[in-house]
Amino acid sequence: MALAARAQVEGRSLVDWRAPQPFQALSRHEYNLCVLLALFDERLIKFEATMNSEKPEFGAYSEAMTFLDSIYLFTRMLLDSAAGIVRHCYKCNERRDLPKSYDDLLKKSKQGQLPEGLNEVFSSSDTWFSQLKDRRDDIVHHYETYFIGFGQNSQGGMAVVQFSPRDKTRATRDEDLRTYLGLVMAGYQRFVDRLLDHLDITFCRWFGIVASIDSRQTTILEGRSANILWWAYRYGEYRHDALLVDES
Repeated sequence: MALAARAQVEGRSLVDWRAPQPFQALSRHEYNLCVLLALFDERLIKFEATMNSEKPEFGAYSEAMTFLDSIYLFTRMLLDSAAGIVRHCYKCNERRDLPKSYDDLLKKSKQGQLPEGLNEVFSSSDTWFSQLKDRRDDIVHHYETYFIGFGQNSQGGMAVVQFSPRDKTRATRDEDLRTYLGLVMAGYQRFVDRLLDHLDITFCRWFGIVASIDSRQTTILEGRSANILWWAYRYGEYRHDALLVDES
C-alpha cells in the first residue's frame, strides 16, 4: 500500500539512509504532506467553529490559507520524487534515461513513449493532476494568492471553496476543498497502487522475483502519518481490498 516506508518501529524511522535519494525524498515528502493536511484541517475547523461569533479566529483562517498553499507545493514535490523513483529503477536496470518530472512522464505516457506497461501507470493521472499542476503553477509562477471562502453549494449544503480575489471566474462554487484534496490524495494512492503492480511484473523480468501474497509487507499507518491515505479514503472515495480502516 506504500511506495516508501512511512511507519515507525521502536521509535526509529524505517528510512534507510543508504537508499537511493529519490526513495528518501519520497518518504520525507509524504510525511511532510501528512503533517500539512492535519494542520490545514485543524485550522479550518477552528475558524469554522468561530466564524459566526463575535471574535472569529482570523489567525486560524490565515494559517489555513498558508497550509493550503503548502499542500499544493508539497504534493507536486511528492509526485516528482515518485517520478525520480521510476527514473532510478529504469536507469539502473535498463539504462533508460527517463524524465525527472512527473509532468514530463505524464506527457510521454499520453503519447505512448514510456516503456511497456508504464504508459498506463501515468496516463490515468491526467484526470486529477492537471488541475493540481495549474494551482501550483498559479502560486509559484503567476503571483496568485488564493483565499478560502464559505458558502452554500447547489445542494444547499455548506461548501468550503477556494477563490482568487483577482479572477472571479476561477471560483468553483460546488467544489468543497476537503473533497478536492481527498480526490488528489486518492489519485496519488491509485497511482502508487498501479506503480507497485507494474513493478511486481517488471522486477520479475529484471530479477526473477515472482509476485506472491508475501511480495509486499503490510504497512500500518497511524496518526498523522496516515493522513494521505485517510484523506483519500474519507474524502476521495479511495478503496482497496487490502485496506483496513479503524476509525475508533
